[in-house]
Amino acid sequence: MRIYLLWIGLLLSSTLTAQNTSEKSRAQLGLIIGNILEAKTGKPLAFASLRLKDLGDTTRRLSTVADKNGAFEFNKLSLGYYRLTVIMVGFAQMNIDSIYLRPERYDFNLGDIKLNDATSTLNEVIVYAEKPLIENKDDKITYNVGESALSGGASTAELLKNMPLVNNDPTGKILLKGKEPRILIDDKPTELNAQQLQDLLESLPGSSIEKIEIMTNPPPQYATESGGVINIVTKKGKIGWVGRTTLSAGTRGEGNLAVNASYRTQPFSINITAGLGGSILTGNSYSKRENIYRDSTNYFNTTGSFENKNLRPNLRVQTDVEMDKTNQLNITYQGNLNYFDNESVNTFVNINRNKEVYRNSTRTNGSKGEGYGHNASLSYTHKAKNPAEFIRIILNVNANKNNNDRAFFQEFLNPDFSATGVDSTQSQFFDNLNRSASIRADYNKPLKKKGSSFSSGVVYNRSFFHNTLNTSFLRKSDGVFIPNDILSNDFEFLQTIFTARAGFGLPFEKGWRLNFGLQAEHTDMGFTFLKGNGANVNNGYWNVLPNISLRKEFNKSLNSTIIYRATIRRPGIGELNPNVDYSDPYNLRFGNPYLRPTLSDNFDWNLSWIKGKYYINTSIGYNRLKDVFNSIRNLVGDGKTELSWLNIADRREYEASIWGGYTFSKQLRVNTSMGYTLNTYSETEKKLYRYRDGNSFYSSLNYTFTPSNV
Repeated sequence: MRIYLLWIGLLLSSTLTAQNTSEKSRAQLGLIIGNILEAKTGKPLAFASLRLKDLGDTTRRLSTVADKNGAFEFNKLSLGYYRLTVIMVGFAQMNIDSIYLRPERYDFNLGDIKLNDATSTLNEVIVYAEKPLIENKDDKITYNVGESALSGGASTAELLKNMPLVNNDPTGKILLKGKEPRILIDDKPTELNAQQLQDLLESLPGSSIEKIEIMTNPPPQYATESGGVINIVTKKGKIGWVGRTTLSAGTRGEGNLAVNASYRTQPFSINITAGLGGSILTGNSYSKRENIYRDSTNYFNTTGSFENKNLRPNLRVQTDVEMDKTNQLNITYQGNLNYFDNESVNTFVNINRNKEVYRNSTRTNGSKGEGYGHNASLSYTHKAKNPAEFIRIILNVNANKNNNDRAFFQEFLNPDFSATGVDSTQSQFFDNLNRSASIRADYNKPLKKKGSSFSSGVVYNRSFFHNTLNTSFLRKSDGVFIPNDILSNDFEFLQTIFTARAGFGLPFEKGWRLNFGLQAEHTDMGFTFLKGNGANVNNGYWNVLPNISLRKEFNKSLNSTIIYRATIRRPGIGELNPNVDYSDPYNLRFGNPYLRPTLSDNFDWNLSWIKGKYYINTSIGYNRLKDVFNSIRNLVGDGKTELSWLNIADRREYEASIWGGYTFSKQLRVNTSMGYTLNTYSETEKKLYRYRDGNSFYSSLNYTFTPSNV
């Protein structure tokens, strides 16, 4: 018994010792960083002296000296209130009070601390007003990444994965509440496809990001975006040169190497990001299909495997020039290359109504090619005496080219999988060229009543596509490829979009705010077929899209918004392209150049509550869609299907979502989100196209864990 009690005592002692050690190490995770600059010139103040005083323990004081670029860091700090004092010969002393390190907020990036001349200013005392890591105001959810000194340990893609309501589809595409959003960087649209955007976000370090804004109710200039808007705001960074290298890999066979370098003076900054993404993806698939005809039934089964190899270099150069306090210039270049080599092997089995195999075949598909994309933008901003009044002009040009050489070999087999001696070889060569240019002008002006504003803007966008498809088959008698004009075409697609908008924001008493606006759009598009049997298509139309929202701020923590906005979704080149995809001879795919755009009336209500360690947001919505275009599968002869696109009249969508988060400790932060959507169709579509009402559910759980040895 004594031995047993002694053993329990030893266990308790060791447990208490371990807990005390762990708590002590966790209690010294505090981190404060920043930059010291000269107020007049913005130049760094090298070797400025800094003192940090623990207001809870006046005997504990820490000292350090800024480096040659004015940067400083205090780490391994205990939790509590601190006062920072900055001293530099010839400059007024700066005191920053009430820096509060606590379990849910233990790292602070104070940014630029500007010192005035000692001759013109007395010693300054500032009470530090921190921004919360997550804010929900002005119809957007803001994650203040720059407030956290630990944000540099992640890429921008990783930061987005921890944002509420954001998740990724199986291909890595970013989704906001289950829909594809418009991505902005520094309030400017990114003219990148999904893969190029993913590579860029993997290459951009989190340390270069100031904040990320999620707008499910977008501002007037993007109010017609049905998927919402995500705006990534980059920060100025440190004075002088700063470099960073990141390497990442995934379990599916993907990897990314990125190098980031930035240089900054007060009026000028340049940020260069170069990355190399690559992947070797393998997988398997199968399907079982029943074909129902008027007088018979048969079955069609497929199995397959694939290996897709891809290499994607990318480069982004961003330059910002602050000509003076009212005029700013931004020039950005984004370049992408893409090299790919894909192969798949499929087995097709035809089964009759008696479930007897009557035909087999195997098909090998190869796809190899390359492409490039170049995008350049020029942005000029002029601010009035009141910075809320400004005019911004953005010019953007884009050029893309892709080549794809595809080969198909199919061997026909007997029911017992023995060779018949019959096979076929086909080749398809795609050559796609895309050029686009746009100009955007936005003007914002505060009105006389405090908090009220007027916003207006115009956009002109012109896009040109030239797609060539040459198909040929191998003549076995002499080994010569013979052109197949039926499966070949050559066409040009031109689309111009002009948009004009205006909107107002009006505050009222007791925390009410009304925003409303109107956007008029004219679209002109046309197909010109240089080769093939397609008839030329020309179409033009106007759309008027209103938007209105009513917001109530109950207090700093609780708010609610009711929203209505009309949106438009135009078919893209993927839905319009009439090229026949022959990679699967039993499932032919092609676009429809006669598609009309989908118009939608969207109604939403959301409620948000953020306080301390907790935050929660919930919303419900109803969308009424007109002229929905969707994929239609038609069964043709010999067990084959054709998949194309068609406007199928109307659809109703009912949505609900909720997200929330909790800070358990300074090591662990968790957020989760989930959403549900119900789509309903009319009885006509259900009978004609065999459509069924459907629903979808998505959920995500993200956490950030910082070990005690950081």
